[in-house]
Amino acid sequence: MAKKRKERPRAATAEQMPSPAASTVSKIHKESKASAFSILPAPPLSRLYAYAIDWILGGIVSGLPAVLVYLALTHKNAMLPDLYVFEAMGYPWSVGIVVGLSCVLAAIAYFVLIPLLAWPGQTPGKRIAHVRVATLDGRLPSIGRLIWRQVIVGFLLEGSGYVVSRYIRETMVLVTRVDVNYYWEIAGMIITAVSLLMFLIVPARRCVHDCLAGTRVVPTEGHPLYQD
Repeated sequence: MAKKRKERPRAATAEQMPSPAASTVSKIHKESKASAFSILPAPPLSRLYAYAIDWILGGIVSGLPAVLVYLALTHKNAMLPDLYVFEAMGYPWSVGIVVGLSCVLAAIAYFVLIPLLAWPGQTPGKRIAHVRVATLDGRLPSIGRLIWRQVIVGFLLEGSGYVVSRYIRETMVLVTRVDVNYYWEIAGMIITAVSLLMFLIVPARRCVHDCLAGTRVVPTEGHPLYQD
């Protein structure tokens, strides 16, 4: 009888090699096996550092569509006063609405799609600060949870903490033709103040958007409090 040849193990192809994102997700799933209460929350300074970066970068990204359209129409190198300016310049009121929606989509790309597709649970600010958003059991948040946390609660309710919230309020005024901006902004400031107090006082460091979305912010690899 002919002897069977022993097949040599084949080298892994490029398609079989784990991607950096897949490796990160695998590591996070291993971390999630630990109890939720055994994972220390990210300290206040780390979260404030991440927030400051995201406020600047996220604000630039969110406002970029409006600035570019305003620059193209006026040829002026000046700050965009508000979305109402397009109608005041003689353009249809729908121009302001389209620009406002473009700003919202840009903000969603920054605050939702990047943590979902590029850096699991991390905006650029959180990436730099070595913290990430996680569910209460340490897992990665789903797209639905991220939208609820960032868009519904963050942009619409808390409002004051995000530049894009201004464009959302102004777009709503253009759509409804009712000036809801002032009262909406005041309500957002109150909710933001409550969120800040919760962040500073509650040991879990969970803000309003964390409590309503069932999330928390925890340290990642590279942070002094990271637990492997």
